[in-house]
Amino acid sequence: MLIIFMVGSTMQMEQPDFENLSQLKTDVALLKAELVQVKAKAVIGCRVCFQETEGSSQCQGTRNSCSSWSMYADWTQPFRDDTDGRDGGCHYQWKVECLSGI
Repeated sequence: MLIIFMVGSTMQMEQPDFENLSQLKTDVALLKAELVQVKAKAVIGCRVCFQETEGSSQCQGTRNSCSSWSMYADWTQPFRDDTDGRDGGCHYQWKVECLSGI
């Protein structure tokens, strides 16, 4: 590739700096690789899960359940703890699961 500049009434011809062009291509390739890594680590959705830990007859319904996946910080669907008034109640564990990737 030959670049031609007109300066006043004189024409100047300049060869491109292939060394800098080569470095630019290398830098762009490195940035693309870094972008892929960042996208792979980005959280794309989370959900809240619980499990009932004792198997008590008071704790009716599903013993393990998760909300649907969401990309937004928002409330889950309502959870009803259907105990029957006896001593003891229900014992739960909760966790947040998140997905990452492209």
